[in-house]
Amino acid sequence: MSPIIHCIRHGQGFHNAGAGLYTLRDPHLTPLGEQQSETLRVNSFLNQSQISLVIASPLCRTLHTASLIFKPALTSSDKCQPRILALPDIQETSDDLCDIGSEPSQLQSTVTERNWPIDLSLVKEGWNVKTSKSRYSPHSDAIALRTRDARLTLRQIVRDLVKNGDVDAQLAVVTHGSFLHFLTGDWEDSWLYPATGWRNCETRSYVFERGFWDDGDKEARLIETKESRLERGKKGPMMGREEQSALFEFAMQEWENQGLQRPDKIEDNLV
Repeated sequence: MSPIIHCIRHGQGFHNAGAGLYTLRDPHLTPLGEQQSETLRVNSFLNQSQISLVIASPLCRTLHTASLIFKPALTSSDKCQPRILALPDIQETSDDLCDIGSEPSQLQSTVTERNWPIDLSLVKEGWNVKTSKSRYSPHSDAIALRTRDARLTLRQIVRDLVKNGDVDAQLAVVTHGSFLHFLTGDWEDSWLYPATGWRNCETRSYVFERGFWDDGDKEARLIETKESRLERGKKGPMMGREEQSALFEFAMQEWENQGLQRPDKIEDNLV
């Protein structure tokens, strides 16, 4: 069986609760966001026995979402690693304050205070710097590079799990609405909500398009499983790359029309 990557958008954060709230720095989940996480656990992840590792963006809303949804796997599974791996490369795309994470020391304090089971070893100084020359620039070219690296990281994690005997490896990846379109390469409906086509606490499942042993695949592209697409009412496979390229251009214009940041037209003189 091909290893499965379950991608999940976080629950509602306080920045999602109304207009003009994108100025909140690294917001937490609202009570509704916590409820959404609990509901997703019951509806989609009641059986967590096959989850091998939970990975999340190091922003507070994603870490909290992951800890709520996957508490059974993290606390009582013989298979799942007991801590969520915080991966900076899967943070959200924009440089709005709501998408800029906390300083590592502050994040460590929050994790300790909230008793979230998080591995912060990859969260270094500068992970939340989003200037034009930084790795985490909000420009689409920079986002494309780090999403590729994120997929390569996921592929290597899967390889290591399989080598160690976990032949049915499954990863849970909790991240953000805009970022998920870059990660998956799927731009269908990506303008239905503000800068995304993913609902809060929506989940979709993917496999590696060319398998996970193919070193010739330098992009480690993902493709949504047939079962995942059917579950959300989509017939047939994901659209091809030529169609996705056209959808990307349309999405960028729609995001601009929504009054949101357009990653492909960000000025290079960002401070």
